[in-house]
Amino acid sequence: MKSYFTFFLSFWLLNELSATGAPFTDVYSAQSLENQCNGYCFSILKPVLHRNGQLEESAKNIEELQSLKNQIESKKELLVVQTRETNYQREVIKTLTGNIQGLQGEMENRDSQISGQIEQLKKNNDEKVKTLTETLKDLESRLEIMGSKIDNQTELIKAKNAEVVNLTDYIQDMRSAINNKLCTESISKKTDDLLKCNRQDFCPREGPSDIYKIHPSTFEAPCSSDGWLTIQKRFDGSENFDRPWKDYKEGIGNIRGEFFIGLEKLHVMTRERPHELYIKLGKVNGSTGYAHYDDFKIGSELESYVLSIGTYNGTVGDSLDYHRNQKFTTFDRDNDEDKEFNCAENEWGGWWYKNCAYSKLNGMFYREGQTRDNKTDGIFWGTWHDKDWTYSLTFVEMMIRPKTL
Repeated sequence: MKSYFTFFLSFWLLNELSATGAPFTDVYSAQSLENQCNGYCFSILKPVLHRNGQLEESAKNIEELQSLKNQIESKKELLVVQTRETNYQREVIKTLTGNIQGLQGEMENRDSQISGQIEQLKKNNDEKVKTLTETLKDLESRLEIMGSKIDNQTELIKAKNAEVVNLTDYIQDMRSAINNKLCTESISKKTDDLLKCNRQDFCPREGPSDIYKIHPSTFEAPCSSDGWLTIQKRFDGSENFDRPWKDYKEGIGNIRGEFFIGLEKLHVMTRERPHELYIKLGKVNGSTGYAHYDDFKIGSELESYVLSIGTYNGTVGDSLDYHRNQKFTTFDRDNDEDKEFNCAENEWGGWWYKNCAYSKLNGMFYREGQTRDNKTDGIFWGTWHDKDWTYSLTFVEMMIRPKTL
């Protein structure tokens, strides 16, 4: 458009100048045109030239607008591509968000499971710690008991050693007396007494206190001068009375020291004829007392050596009445009436327990007359010491004799 207009204008000017005889070289000179046309031509062409400039400017603007339009179209296409990319990225983000939410849910479930497992492990560990603590306490208690037993055994060994020394001295003295013929008559008298008492089932009512042979099972037993046969004796703690059933059945200890004569022997003797029971008791302060029962009988092993006693009289109170008609119990043979545990356990010793005891003469021996750590495992006769079960007697002697000869 611009080129066409310029060509037309140039052609028109050439014709006009040719008509006026102006040189060709001055065609584009405004001064020349003004001079040639005397101002007339220029006044006519000036608006045309001005319009032409505006047209050229407009054409230039149109070109710029077209270029801008092209740029806008390009931008639009780029924007569409970017929009599509953005939408794709949004979908990707949405998908990733869903995946993240799923992972978060899974993580929460995992956290919940892990928390539950941690609580269970903690609970299990607490239970194990509790069990181990209880086991440790039990072991400590057993260790303490074993320590007490060791102490008692140590004391027993010391007493046995002293007894051995005494026996050794006694043997030496006897040998010296025999060699010097100082006790020939005494030995002869003892032999006669033993022969006279042989095959008897009771102690002689007259004669010295000594060791005699008792029939029918032919065993030795200490007899007093008035016919009482000692069946149990405690005075120095040299013998352990925390023993099983078999030992109590056959007998415990040495008849010249602490001992229990044996349940089977008691059954045989008291079965043959009626007996009475006499019990001597002593405290650490030197005071003594007694309990007498006008009838005493022990059943057979099939009857668990059940205790039968008669009427009481004495100075220490009747603490054996609670045990009337009760079976004998040891730590390995539970015949008592307690439903929770065996009364003979924890070094209480064998006895005719009920639930559990008002009297107990085979318990642990305490020289000081008091149990340790407030235990109730000593030797006691409740009615004589105000039922203080931590009090422990320091002397006991149980004796029997036939009611009739």
